[in-house]
Amino acid sequence: MRYSEKALIPFFMVTEDGTLSLANLVNLVQQVSERQLAGAASQTEMVKRYNIGWVITQSQIEITRMPRAEEHVTLWTEATSYNRLLCYRDYGVLDEQGNQLVIVHSTWVMMDLDTRKIVPIIDEIVEGFGAKKLTKVERLPRLPRFEDPEGERKYWVRYFDIDTNHHVNNVHYFDWMQDALGYDWMRTHKLVSANIKYEREVEPGTQLTSQYKVVREGGKTETYHQVRVGDTVNATAHLQWA
Repeated sequence: MRYSEKALIPFFMVTEDGTLSLANLVNLVQQVSERQLAGAASQTEMVKRYNIGWVITQSQIEITRMPRAEEHVTLWTEATSYNRLLCYRDYGVLDEQGNQLVIVHSTWVMMDLDTRKIVPIIDEIVEGFGAKKLTKVERLPRLPRFEDPEGERKYWVRYFDIDTNHHVNNVHYFDWMQDALGYDWMRTHKLVSANIKYEREVEPGTQLTSQYKVVREGGKTETYHQVRVGDTVNATAHLQWA
Protein backbone atom coordinates (compact mmCIF):
# COMPACT_ATOMS: atom_id res chain seq x y z
CA MET A 1 0.00 0.00 0.00
CA ARG A 2 1.83 3.09 -1.25
CA TYR A 3 1.40 6.41 0.56
CA SER A 4 2.59 9.72 -0.88
CA GLU A 5 2.69 13.45 -0.14
CA LYS A 6 3.58 16.58 -2.08
CA ALA A 7 6.42 18.68 -0.66
CA LEU A 8 8.46 21.79 -1.35
CA ILE A 9 12.16 21.48 -0.55
CA PRO A 10 12.99 24.32 1.91
CA PHE A 11 16.19 26.31 1.43
CA PHE A 12 17.44 25.50 4.96
CA MET A 13 17.69 21.78 4.11
CA VAL A 14 20.10 22.18 1.20
CA THR A 15 23.88 22.24 1.11
CA GLU A 16 26.28 24.75 -0.40
CA ASP A 17 25.50 23.63 -3.96
CA GLY A 18 21.75 24.13 -3.49
CA THR A 19 20.79 20.45 -3.31
CA LEU A 20 19.19 18.51 -0.49
CA SER A 21 21.64 16.98 1.99
CA LEU A 22 21.63 13.20 2.44
CA ALA A 23 20.59 13.50 6.08
CA ASN A 24 17.66 15.78 5.26
CA LEU A 25 16.63 13.54 2.37
CA VAL A 26 16.32 10.61 4.76
CA ASN A 27 14.52 12.78 7.32
CA LEU A 28 11.93 13.82 4.73
CA VAL A 29 11.14 10.37 3.38
CA GLN A 30 10.99 8.80 6.84
CA GLN A 31 8.63 11.56 7.96
CA VAL A 32 6.22 10.35 5.27
CA SER A 33 6.11 6.86 6.78
CA GLU A 34 5.56 8.40 10.23
CA ARG A 35 2.56 10.25 8.82
CA GLN A 36 1.26 7.10 7.18
CA LEU A 37 1.41 5.39 10.57
CA ALA A 38 -0.14 8.36 12.39
CA GLY A 39 -2.94 8.52 9.82
CA ALA A 40 -4.05 5.01 10.70
CA ALA A 41 -5.48 5.37 14.21
CA SER A 42 -5.63 1.62 14.78
CA GLN A 43 -1.93 1.31 13.93
CA THR A 44 -0.96 4.05 16.39
CA GLU A 45 -3.02 2.41 19.12
CA MET A 46 -1.37 -0.97 18.51
CA VAL A 47 2.13 0.51 18.69
CA LYS A 48 1.24 2.11 22.03
CA ARG A 49 -0.42 -1.07 23.28
CA TYR A 50 2.64 -3.21 22.59
CA ASN A 51 5.05 -0.45 23.72
CA ILE A 52 7.26 -0.88 20.68
CA GLY A 53 9.21 1.46 18.44
CA TRP A 54 10.61 1.02 14.94
CA VAL A 55 14.39 0.94 14.55
CA ILE A 56 16.11 1.04 11.18
CA THR A 57 18.90 -1.51 10.62
CA GLN A 58 20.04 -0.82 7.04
CA SER A 59 19.37 1.52 4.09
CA GLN A 60 20.36 1.22 0.43
CA ILE A 61 19.94 4.59 -1.34
CA GLU A 62 20.21 5.15 -5.10
CA ILE A 63 20.40 8.76 -6.29
CA THR A 64 19.73 9.92 -9.86
CA ARG A 65 19.92 13.50 -8.64
CA MET A 66 19.23 15.29 -5.39
CA PRO A 67 16.20 17.63 -5.23
CA ARG A 68 17.02 21.34 -5.25
CA ALA A 69 15.89 24.16 -2.97
CA GLU A 70 12.31 25.32 -3.68
CA GLU A 71 11.66 22.31 -5.94
CA HIS A 72 8.23 20.69 -5.82
CA VAL A 73 8.48 16.93 -5.33
CA THR A 74 6.39 13.93 -4.37
CA LEU A 75 7.61 11.79 -1.48
CA TRP A 76 6.31 8.23 -1.30
CA THR A 77 6.72 5.16 0.90
CA GLU A 78 5.53 1.57 0.98
CA ALA A 79 5.91 -1.28 3.46
CA THR A 80 6.53 -4.06 0.96
CA SER A 81 7.06 -7.22 3.01
CA TYR A 82 8.18 -8.67 6.34
CA ASN A 83 9.37 -11.83 8.05
CA ARG A 84 9.71 -12.87 11.67
CA LEU A 85 12.35 -10.27 12.53
CA LEU A 86 12.54 -7.70 9.71
CA CYS A 87 10.16 -5.35 7.94
CA TYR A 88 11.10 -4.07 4.46
CA ARG A 89 10.09 -0.53 3.50
CA ASP A 90 10.81 1.43 0.33
CA TYR A 91 10.85 5.19 -0.15
CA GLY A 92 11.15 7.43 -3.17
CA VAL A 93 11.27 11.01 -4.42
CA LEU A 94 9.65 12.06 -7.72
CA ASP A 95 10.01 15.36 -9.55
CA GLU A 96 7.01 17.28 -10.94
CA GLN A 97 7.13 15.23 -14.16
CA GLY A 98 7.02 11.97 -12.23
CA ASN A 99 10.68 11.08 -12.77
CA GLN A 100 12.29 9.07 -9.99
CA LEU A 101 15.04 11.14 -8.36
CA VAL A 102 15.84 8.90 -5.40
CA ILE A 103 14.84 5.43 -4.25
CA VAL A 104 15.54 3.92 -0.83
CA HIS A 105 15.30 0.28 0.26
CA SER A 106 15.38 -0.19 4.03
CA THR A 107 15.03 -2.83 6.72
CA TRP A 108 13.48 -2.26 10.15
CA VAL A 109 13.07 -4.13 13.42
CA MET A 110 10.71 -3.69 16.35
CA MET A 111 12.19 -2.71 19.70
CA ASP A 112 10.62 -2.94 23.14
CA LEU A 113 10.85 0.63 24.45
CA ASP A 114 11.40 -0.50 28.06
CA THR A 115 13.95 -3.29 27.64
CA ARG A 116 15.57 -1.76 24.48
CA LYS A 117 15.62 -5.28 23.02
CA ILE A 118 14.52 -6.43 19.58
CA VAL A 119 11.20 -8.32 19.49
CA PRO A 120 9.58 -10.39 16.69
CA ILE A 121 7.52 -8.45 14.16
CA ILE A 122 3.87 -8.19 15.28
CA ASP A 123 1.74 -9.34 12.34
CA GLU A 124 -1.34 -7.23 12.98
CA ILE A 125 0.68 -4.00 12.95
CA VAL A 126 2.26 -4.49 9.52
CA GLU A 127 -0.59 -6.35 7.80
CA GLY A 128 -2.67 -3.19 7.88
CA PHE A 129 -0.28 -1.62 5.37
CA GLY A 130 -0.52 -4.45 2.86
CA ALA A 131 2.94 -5.88 3.55
CA LYS A 132 3.38 -9.51 2.49
CA LYS A 133 4.76 -12.05 4.94
CA LEU A 134 7.92 -13.85 3.80
CA THR A 135 9.33 -17.15 4.99
CA LYS A 136 12.92 -16.22 4.20
CA VAL A 137 15.24 -13.39 5.18
CA GLU A 138 16.10 -10.99 2.35
CA ARG A 139 19.33 -9.08 2.88
CA LEU A 140 20.64 -5.83 1.47
CA PRO A 141 24.28 -5.84 0.23
CA ARG A 142 26.77 -6.69 2.97
CA LEU A 143 29.22 -4.09 4.22
CA PRO A 144 32.87 -4.90 4.98
CA ARG A 145 34.79 -3.61 7.98
CA PHE A 146 38.35 -2.38 7.70
CA GLU A 147 41.30 -2.00 10.05
CA ASP A 148 43.39 0.48 8.07
CA PRO A 149 41.44 3.79 7.90
CA GLU A 150 42.81 6.53 5.68
CA GLY A 151 41.47 9.23 7.98
CA GLU A 152 39.22 9.82 10.95
CA ARG A 153 37.49 12.53 12.96
CA LYS A 154 36.00 12.53 16.45
CA TYR A 155 32.52 13.77 17.42
CA TRP A 156 30.45 14.02 20.58
CA VAL A 157 26.84 12.80 20.68
CA ARG A 158 24.78 15.84 21.66
CA TYR A 159 21.38 16.14 23.28
CA PHE A 160 20.05 17.42 19.93
CA ASP A 161 21.11 14.18 18.20
CA ILE A 162 18.62 12.10 20.23
CA ASP A 163 15.12 11.35 18.89
CA THR A 164 11.84 10.41 20.57
CA ASN A 165 12.87 6.74 20.74
CA HIS A 166 15.67 7.95 23.06
CA HIS A 167 18.49 6.96 20.73
CA VAL A 168 20.59 8.73 18.11
CA ASN A 169 18.54 9.72 15.07
CA ASN A 170 19.89 7.55 12.24
CA VAL A 171 20.52 10.48 9.88
CA HIS A 172 23.33 11.83 12.05
CA TYR A 173 25.53 8.89 11.05
CA PHE A 174 25.45 10.22 7.47
CA ASP A 175 26.63 13.62 8.69
CA TRP A 176 29.48 12.13 10.74
CA MET A 177 30.60 9.89 7.87
CA GLN A 178 30.52 12.52 5.12
CA ASP A 179 31.91 15.34 7.26
CA ALA A 180 35.00 13.26 8.09
CA LEU A 181 35.92 13.33 4.37
CA GLY A 182 36.47 17.08 4.61
CA TYR A 183 35.18 20.26 3.02
CA ASP A 184 37.15 19.99 -0.22
CA TRP A 185 35.94 16.44 -0.84
CA MET A 186 32.29 17.37 -0.36
CA ARG A 187 32.62 20.35 -2.71
CA THR A 188 34.15 18.31 -5.54
CA HIS A 189 32.25 14.99 -5.35
CA LYS A 190 28.59 14.15 -5.95
CA LEU A 191 26.97 11.27 -4.10
CA VAL A 192 25.54 8.53 -6.35
CA SER A 193 24.57 5.83 -3.84
CA ALA A 194 24.82 5.02 -0.15
CA ASN A 195 24.51 1.76 1.75
CA ILE A 196 24.56 2.04 5.54
CA LYS A 197 24.09 -0.56 8.26
CA TYR A 198 23.37 0.30 11.87
CA GLU A 199 24.81 -2.25 14.27
CA ARG A 200 24.72 -0.80 17.80
CA GLU A 201 23.26 2.26 19.45
CA VAL A 202 25.52 5.19 20.26
CA GLU A 203 24.73 6.45 23.73
CA PRO A 204 24.07 10.12 24.56
CA GLY A 205 27.19 11.98 25.67
CA THR A 206 29.49 9.46 23.99
CA GLN A 207 32.59 10.44 22.03
CA LEU A 208 32.73 8.53 18.74
CA THR A 209 35.25 8.21 15.92
CA SER A 210 34.21 8.42 12.26
CA GLN A 211 36.74 6.58 10.07
CA TYR A 212 36.93 6.29 6.29
CA LYS A 213 38.87 4.68 3.48
CA VAL A 214 38.91 5.82 -0.18
CA VAL A 215 39.03 3.27 -3.04
CA ARG A 216 39.46 4.28 -6.69
CA GLU A 217 39.34 1.56 -9.32
CA GLY A 218 37.66 0.87 -12.62
CA GLY A 219 36.75 4.52 -13.03
CA LYS A 220 34.75 4.48 -9.79
CA THR A 221 35.34 6.45 -6.62
CA GLU A 222 34.09 4.77 -3.45
CA THR A 223 34.45 5.43 0.25
CA TYR A 224 34.03 2.98 3.09
CA HIS A 225 33.07 4.24 6.53
CA GLN A 226 32.66 3.07 10.07
CA VAL A 227 31.55 4.84 13.23
CA ARG A 228 33.20 3.44 16.34
CA VAL A 229 33.04 3.93 20.07
CA GLY A 230 36.31 2.52 21.35
CA ASP A 231 36.72 -0.94 19.81
CA THR A 232 33.01 -1.31 19.06
CA VAL A 233 31.78 -0.68 15.51
CA ASN A 234 28.37 1.00 15.72
CA ALA A 235 27.69 1.61 12.01
CA THR A 236 29.29 0.89 8.63
CA ALA A 237 28.65 2.38 5.20
CA HIS A 238 29.68 2.23 1.54
CA LEU A 239 29.26 5.42 -0.53
CA GLN A 240 29.75 5.82 -4.29
CA TRP A 241 30.67 9.18 -5.82
CA ALA A 242 30.78 10.91 -9.20
